[in-house]
This record gives sequence, structure tokens and C-alpha cells, in this order.
Amino acid sequence: MTLPQHAVAEAVHRLHGGEIIIHPTEAVYGFGGLLEDAPLRALQHLKGRSTGGFVVLIPAVNSVDGLLCDAGHALAEAFWPGPLTIVLDDPDNRFHPSAKAADGSVAVRLPGCDATLQLLAESGRSITSSSANLPGSPPAVTAQEALAAARLGGMDLFALDMGALTGGPTSTIVRLGPARPVLIREGRIGVLELKEVAGISLSDPHGSASGS
Repeated sequence: MTLPQHAVAEAVHRLHGGEIIIHPTEAVYGFGGLLEDAPLRALQHLKGRSTGGFVVLIPAVNSVDGLLCDAGHALAEAFWPGPLTIVLDDPDNRFHPSAKAADGSVAVRLPGCDATLQLLAESGRSITSSSANLPGSPPAVTAQEALAAARLGGMDLFALDMGALTGGPTSTIVRLGPARPVLIREGRIGVLELKEVAGISLSDPHGSASGS
């Protein structure tokens, strides 16, 4: 499902103006902004964080050219666009430091939601994404819930409304490592699906093999 062009144009205008917006994903609504100082500070405030570590939604695989190893390319080819978040190193500081985790890694995803892809294509930029809820509350599955959460956090945001979303499992998270990818969180893509990707061997976060 795509969104009306005028709504996407308004969302892009607000993003480029440094605002956070509410946008749909495959499962829930998210708070998103460009990878710039002002929106990242606002997102940290809204989510009650002192640091970043936000997922970055990218408009195309070439946004991470040179950052994916062979295993990363195989995962991206198999599961992007889709609910797979890949955590990778960013030695050249391509991504804003406030979007990255404390260890300097960045979590990226090419989303499988047509409306989100439409937004990314029109903006021409990557955006951050964090579930549209305040700490301790469930993620919003409607734009109205997301708007209410933002208002409780002191912000009146623009929302791209795609109706009620399905909710359910969030994205699967895989960390690219020097030896083999590490499964950080199982989500919509399960372990068995990951194991079926040619050449992929997974470890759990504690280092024991979970695939061959």
C-alpha cells in the first residue's frame, strides 16, 4: 500500500526542515528523522535516551556500499527489502555518531513496507527509526496511538497514516562479525530462514554456533 503523494511530500518537507515525523513500518509506527543534530537530539529526548543507537532506514542497498562483508551481502540479497536489521561497523563514519551505538556500530535496514520505501525514495536520504512509543509503553499500531505518545512526550508531530498495522514480531537483528554473523534478536525472520541462506553460518550472542 502506498500513501497519497501530497502526504509524502509534506512528510519530506518536514524531515528536511529538521522535524521528527511518525511513519509506518512493516509492523508498527515509528518516530523518524534525518541523521542530523537537531532531529537526533529531539528523538533522544522523546525516547528518554542519553545516547543514540537508533535503527537507520536506508533507501537502497548502495547506501551501505563498502560496509557489507560477503555474509552481509548474502543476507541483504535474501531479506532486503524486509524485516532484517543488520548491525555493521562504520569505520569511515558515514553515519551520524548520534545514530550509532556506543561501540560505533550502526544498525541499518532496507524496510519492506511500500509506504516507508516511498518516503525514503522521495526524501533521498536515510532516516532514523525508533518505535513510536514512550519508554515502558507498547509500540503504536495506529497513527493515533503514535500521535498520543508523542504528545505525552511534549511533541506534536506530523503522521503518515496507513491505518492499523499488524503489530507482532519486530525485525530480526543480525550483527556482522569477523568470523560469522551473530544473531542478536530473532524477529519476523526466524533462525531456520537465516540458516537457509547460502554460505551463512550464525552464532548466538554468546558465541556458540547456531548454524553451519
